[in-house]
Amino acid sequence: MVGLFITARLGSTRLSRKHLIEAAGQPFIKWLTNRYAHQFKEEIKNGVLKIFITTSVSPENKTFEQVFSGDQVSVFYGSDENIPLRHLECARANNIEYIISIDGDDILCSTEAAVKVIEKLQQGREIAQTKGLPLGMNVMGYRADFLEKCLTGKELSKLETGWGKIFEKGNTETIEIAGYEQATDLRMTLDYEDDATFFKEVITHIGNKIIDISDAELVCEIIKNSWQNINKGLNETYWANFNQQKNEEQ
Repeated sequence: MVGLFITARLGSTRLSRKHLIEAAGQPFIKWLTNRYAHQFKEEIKNGVLKIFITTSVSPENKTFEQVFSGDQVSVFYGSDENIPLRHLECARANNIEYIISIDGDDILCSTEAAVKVIEKLQQGREIAQTKGLPLGMNVMGYRADFLEKCLTGKELSKLETGWGKIFEKGNTETIEIAGYEQATDLRMTLDYEDDATFFKEVITHIGNKIIDISDAELVCEIIKNSWQNINKGLNETYWANFNQQKNEEQ
């Protein structure tokens, strides 16, 4: 069984309840899950893949149940400050063998990349990730038993920012994706108000086609319309905050 884990919670201090901000009548996180539900509709129908919002036990996250009421997306509540432990808890509770890890901030994360990562895991790799897509579009996945091994002894640690450091680096299968060299300044992740404006602009103008648009076409549309200019100046601030938070968790 493949578990597609979308990690999100509603306690963001920089952009309040950011996953529930709406574009074209739906919350951002709904656009994200709809894209994956469409890509894997046959696998979901056949019971070999499930989509989860993996969130923390904080009461405010119960709002996700309202967003996905009666939906094919399940909400799982786990560890508050240890994301890989939360993933392991969800995998254990739902008999998940292969985990695809999607950051809930990456609203237009690549569904095509997820397909490639699943293939590598099912071929026997312990962990795989794509490289070459713009920030917020690459995908990582790993076997649940490999996650358990790497997490041993770290169950009580705070692991939120840069938690991928728990994995044994030599085991990672990197899937190189070429053709996006012109898109190095694209910022496809949600942390600040300008990021929200960027996603609203892209989703509103592309419309429902956003559900099944190819990566190449999506990036082409963004560049053609210069939407990347809305938030590209935030990358320096983003990485500074990322590194500061990672150091605080050491």
